[in-house]
Amino acid sequence: MKGYEIAKELGVDASTVSRDIHYLIAQSQNYLNSLAKETLPFMYQTSIEGIKNVLKECWNIYTIECNSDDIKSKDVSWFHKIAALKLAKECNEALFKLTAEGPYVMYVRLLEERLARIEAREINP
Repeated sequence: MKGYEIAKELGVDASTVSRDIHYLIAQSQNYLNSLAKETLPFMYQTSIEGIKNVLKECWNIYTIECNSDDIKSKDVSWFHKIAALKLAKECNEALFKLTAEGPYVMYVRLLEERLARIEAREINP
């Protein structure tokens, strides 16, 4: 439904609907920005911990002896071991990427906070 259709349905001026829509869009953007700023460090931490857990399990699978009488070993073939190595490689790459990008992301966050303080000072001198 278009803005002018909403205005007609509500019996208000189209500019009122337009202002309200712009306000709601701005509020949504502010919400997403603050959500990203507040949760980013936590998400980085949990992502890194999750990758480390997957990596640990990959090495557990890889080190199981294929010719052992253990129940676990009968379910693990060389195909599984190769797949575990491939996943371990991907985990290491993802871990490196997160670790390398982390400082840059945090620096951008710091710059955004500084900019917000400067803008606030300009609005309220």
